[in-house]
Formats: sequence, C-alpha cells, structure tokens
Amino acid sequence: MSEEEIIQYLSNTPDFFVRNADVLDALTIPHPVNGRAISLLEYQVNHLRKSTAEYRGQFERLVEVARENESTMQKSRRLILAGLNCRSLDDLAVAVDDMVRDDFEVAFHTLILFGDHQDCSIKCHNLDVDQGLMPFTMNLDECFCGILPEKEMAYLFAEEAGQVNSVAVLPLLSRAGGDIEKRGLLILGSDKATTFDQEKGTFFLQHLADLLSAILLRLTP
Repeated sequence: MSEEEIIQYLSNTPDFFVRNADVLDALTIPHPVNGRAISLLEYQVNHLRKSTAEYRGQFERLVEVARENESTMQKSRRLILAGLNCRSLDDLAVAVDDMVRDDFEVAFHTLILFGDHQDCSIKCHNLDVDQGLMPFTMNLDECFCGILPEKEMAYLFAEEAGQVNSVAVLPLLSRAGGDIEKRGLLILGSDKATTFDQEKGTFFLQHLADLLSAILLRLTP
C-alpha cells in the first residue's frame, strides 16, 4: 500500500484511531530538534505551540500596522485642517513648523519656495540663477530619505548642517495637465542616521508632500 493510499484511507476513516487506540499509543515520531522519539500527542502539542507563536507574531504585526495607519490618518487630518485655515504663505510656514514639531519631532527643517515671493518670510530659491547649489535635490520628483551631498547640506541647513545625519526631502510639485512643475521643497533633518534611512519606505512622506503641494498651490497663483 502506498503512502497516498494510506493517507486517503485515514482521511476517509476519521474514527480509525478511536477504534484502534492501541495503535495510536504505540506510534512514535522523531523530535524535530533533537531526534529522540516522542509520542504523537507530544508532537501535536509542539506543532500547536509553534503555530500559536506564529499566529501571535502575525497578530501583533497587524496591530502594529493598524496603529501606524491610525497615526498616519491623524497626522494627515491635522495637516488638512491646518491647510484649510492657511490664508497666506506665512500661515503655511506656521503649519509646517507645527507638523515638524508635533508629528516628526525632528530638530531641523528647511522650507524653500521656488520663484520670487517677496511678501512672505519663507526662504526663496530663484531657479533662473540657481548656480548649481542643489543639483541632486533639484532633480528629485519623489520623496527621498538618506543624506545629501555636503555642499547641498551646507546650503540647506547653514551652520547646523554638521548636526544633521539623515534627511527626508519632500518635493512640492504641481502636476496640472500632466506636466510637473516644481514649486518648492520641504527638507526634514534629524541628528540620528536611522530616522530617515534609505531603506525605509516613503509612502507616508509622499502623502504629506502631496497634501503640502495642494495647500501651496491654493496659496500661490
């Protein structure tokens, strides 16, 4: 009789071991770790424990993801409400300051607008006279995590550049008509290299960048 036939027979006869309990008692299985013989019952208990541990790990990960999603939703909600209350670019700067302090808890950030905005206190960068100050950063159309070239770090963070060990760059873009127009940048800086690690995802950062871009476009013609 083949193994397949035995499996099929036992599957079709679920009460076999009930009617032949002495066979069940005599069955032994090698331990999966040390190789010693153990009873079928002990094997099943060990298997159930392993499965339970795996399910517990999966459950804990699901809870962690749910908490992260709730946190993301709350941060997005606060930014949307702040954006609706913005009436000027200076109001936007205040909203960004609050977001950086309350949601990211990072020590450094730089908000830059492209073009000439003389009526606000936000740092402006003239693209026509760029002079190659941010060649790497200016080429970014999506969020970036990691560290920037030393020259660009000095331009963005001035005398504090030496304290910044990781950054997140959020490009502020207009995608009207399918064309990408660069409107500005928000750069977050941390003194910890792991805060904005390149291996971390940028999905939430991209979401925030899109929200900030929408607010900025509402405040600028």
